[in-house]
Amino acid sequence: GIAVLTGQVVDLGFAYVLQFASLLSINLALINILPFPALDGGRLLFVIIEKIRRKATDAKTEAIVHNIGFAFLMILVVLITYRDVMRLSSGFFQNIFGA
Repeated sequence: GIAVLTGQVVDLGFAYVLQFASLLSINLALINILPFPALDGGRLLFVIIEKIRRKATDAKTEAIVHNIGFAFLMILVVLITYRDVMRLSSGFFQNIFGA
């Protein structure tokens, strides 16, 4: 995972750590600009739609869309975290019990 990769990069030296940090930052910026509700790109999409329609979107409607998008992202985070914990714990128990 990311922790193992970070450890490997640290072993390479400070310049590689800076490059890795910049890569992570750029990756985060690209993900954030995706036109998905609850992300900055989702807000940008609403602004573009408002410009095309020449009419403001109802604030309540936009809030509902962003809340649904946020709930989806949180469910995704929980599912991915659960999968990672299960994967890590199965390896942990295999190492302890030699299964």
